[in-house]
Amino acid sequence: MQAPIGKTSLITKNQDIVDASIDGETVMMSLENGEYYGLDPIASMIWDSLHTPLTVDGLIDTLMSEYEVSPETCLKDVLAFLESLRQHNLISVEA
Repeated sequence: MQAPIGKTSLITKNQDIVDASIDGETVMMSLENGEYYGLDPIASMIWDSLHTPLTVDGLIDTLMSEYEVSPETCLKDVLAFLESLRQHNLISVEA
C-alpha cells in the first residue's frame, strides 16, 4: 500500500503523459495505459503547476493566490485530486 499524500509530499508528473491545452482545459493521454483524461480549468492549473516537481504545500500556495478558498478546503480538494492522479499513474509521489 502506498503512503498517503501529505502537505510535504513532492509531486512529479510522469514522463509518459502527453498533454495539450484547449480553451483553458487540459487533455492528456497516458502512453503507458493508452487512456485519455480531461481536466477542468482548476485541475489544469494544478497540472500545469507540476511542470517542475512541487510539494503539496507549494500547490496550495499557488491555488490560494488565484482563488478565494479556505486553506482546509483547498488542501482537502487538492489531496483528493492528487490521489486520483496517482491511482491512474499520472504522477509520482515522494513522501
